[in-house]
Amino acid sequence: METQPVFDGDEITAPTLWIKHLVIKDSKLNNTNVRNSEKVHSCDQERQSALEEARQNPREGIVIPECAPGGLYKPVQCHQSTGYCWCVLVDTGRPLPGTSTRYVMPSCESDARAKSTEVDDPFKDRELPGCPEGKKMEFITSLLDALTTDMVQAINSAAPTGGGRFSEPDPSHTLEERVVHWYFSQLDSNSSNDINKREMKPFKRYVKKKAKPKKCARRFTDYCDLNKDKVISLPELKGCLGVSKEVGRLV
Repeated sequence: METQPVFDGDEITAPTLWIKHLVIKDSKLNNTNVRNSEKVHSCDQERQSALEEARQNPREGIVIPECAPGGLYKPVQCHQSTGYCWCVLVDTGRPLPGTSTRYVMPSCESDARAKSTEVDDPFKDRELPGCPEGKKMEFITSLLDALTTDMVQAINSAAPTGGGRFSEPDPSHTLEERVVHWYFSQLDSNSSNDINKREMKPFKRYVKKKAKPKKCARRFTDYCDLNKDKVISLPELKGCLGVSKEVGRLV
């Protein structure tokens, strides 16, 4: 696996490396005003992009993926500078939770792929009022990307914004689940396990500022409030951001 000099210190894990990769990619897309959130780039495209980024920023510890034929990722990805390896989904390159090892090659499935959940998802066909047709997933993806960027910045900051500490993540959670749990804890200032009307105000401002298309932001909190009780629970937030495995149990 090709690597570049990595971040200072040894406390770098495979998920952290991947998060930083996503943040750098997201920043590059925003800077060029090019975005197609619904498209999954092939490994070959990601590799070329990572190599170019590594040349421009040799100290950023860029993860450069190893590719298999057909635009797929090799099932094991490694970062030699830190000694970490991890298993990935061969079609998306996403790390599989709990597979990270150091100085030892993990045992990975040779053809693990992203699978759609078999649980009924009430958000799948739920209309997002005001959002142009076919743009809902693009909007949600851009919002989740922005939240991922902010979570990483909070992790790396000596004085995280919002005053809250970043708790140790559940190793069974995907990257997206970790992001939603983190943001929910930022919003839930009174630790009531839901986001009330007052706590929704910064959420509404954030959505309007960060996510595109802007038209989709106007009624997004209403969209998330599946049971219309004027608060947003953690399962509802996970569901409306498309990362819940058990959202079907909400109704």
